[in-house]
Amino acid sequence: MKEKVKRYLPRLIVAAFFLIFLVIPVCLYTVLRFGFPPVIGNLLAARRMTSYAAQVHPDWTPEGSWAVYNLEDGYYWLSFTKGGQSYSLGCADGMIWDKVREEALWEELEIEKSLRINGLRQPGKFETHWYISWSAAAPEQASASVFVYVYEDADAPVLTQAACKEEMAEQLMEVCEVLAPAGPIRFLSLSRYRHTGPQEDDLWERTTLQIELSEGEVLTRETVLSGELVVK
Repeated sequence: MKEKVKRYLPRLIVAAFFLIFLVIPVCLYTVLRFGFPPVIGNLLAARRMTSYAAQVHPDWTPEGSWAVYNLEDGYYWLSFTKGGQSYSLGCADGMIWDKVREEALWEELEIEKSLRINGLRQPGKFETHWYISWSAAAPEQASASVFVYVYEDADAPVLTQAACKEEMAEQLMEVCEVLAPAGPIRFLSLSRYRHTGPQEDDLWERTTLQIELSEGEVLTRETVLSGELVVK
C-alpha cells in the first residue's frame, strides 16, 4: 500500500497544484466577471438561445448544446443551420442578440434614414449606434441599447461639467425621441471625445455619461442629469 502511495504521490501533487493555482482561480474569475462558472455558463447560454430560436426561428437547427464564449465581445455564441445556411445567436446577461431579426427591424423602421435626417449619424462627428436584444422568456419584447459618440476639435469651447451634462442630456433626449418607435431603451451611453493635442496626434479626452433604465421606466431629462460624468 505504501509503495502505491509513493508511486502516485508525485502525480497527486501535480494535480493538486493545477487545481489550486490554475483551475480554481480561473473558475472564480469567471464567476465574478461573467456570473457563471465554465461549463455551466456555456450550457445555460446554449439552452437560452435554443429556447429562443425554437420560438422565433423554429426552422433553425442548433449545432449542439454547447455555447462558445468570446472574451473579446463578452458574448456566448451558438451556431444554427437552415437549409444549408449558417446562422448564429449571441447571449449576454440573459439577453439574446439576433442579427437577422435586428437587421429586419432596422429596415422596417428605417432607423438609418431617421438618424441621418435628424443629424444623428454624421461619420467622424456625431455617431449613433443602436443595438437590440430579446429575452428567451419573452421574445416578443425588444430591449434596445444606444451608444452615441460625439467628436470635438481641440479648439471647441471648453464646458464646465454642469454645462457639458446639460448639452449631453439634450443630445440623448433627441436620440431617444427618434429611436422610441423601435422599442423601449434600457441602456444609453454618450461619450464625447475631445482632441487634447495636435490634430495629427490621436490624443483624446473622453467624457462619458451612462444611463441604465429599469423595466417600464421612462427616460426623462432629470434622469439623464442625475447620471455621473466619467472623464478619462
